[in-house]
Amino acid sequence: MHLKYFSIIFITLLKINSAFSLTQDISLTILVQSPLKMEYVLAKSICKLLDRDLRISHSFGGSNTLECNIRFDESADEIITKVEQNQFQYAVILKEDMLNRPSNLAIRSVLYFPADQEYIFITNQNVDPDIIKEINYGIIKHLLEFQYLHPTFINFSENNLIIKQDIPMHMGTLRFNDEWRDENKRRVIEVE
Repeated sequence: MHLKYFSIIFITLLKINSAFSLTQDISLTILVQSPLKMEYVLAKSICKLLDRDLRISHSFGGSNTLECNIRFDESADEIITKVEQNQFQYAVILKEDMLNRPSNLAIRSVLYFPADQEYIFITNQNVDPDIIKEINYGIIKHLLEFQYLHPTFINFSENNLIIKQDIPMHMGTLRFNDEWRDENKRRVIEVE
């Protein structure tokens, strides 16, 4: 009898986990300018939160992999060009570095980070939207932890990380935003 209840609970947890943890292999190399700048701290934080999601997935029997690396490049212009040309798919840069360039249809924003200055996690428009959704879920689900990784992150919220501004958002972020808001609406119970 107890085995039956345990089995039902275990299967339910596995189904819930597959909806809330990494469901595919992800490989990221995030370009930043220097290990001494906030862009590096943000990139390391992204990797840490995705690794947290991966470990949760593994604790429920998942077998997905995550490879998250950070690479340095001296110039913001070179970083943007490399992402634009799809040599690298991800970067964290200052928003002002992006605004000084001519508009570019290949660059998309994944998330905005309003820390001591405004930073943007960018990608190429050709990156699979499902991977971008996974990255967004991995970060937003662990937002409380993100807020305490660095003092300037304390005001991060889903409302200021996913905003439409001067740089077009990636399709994966738009899809994530719609799904996340729908899930949150379903959790709210209206009382008459």
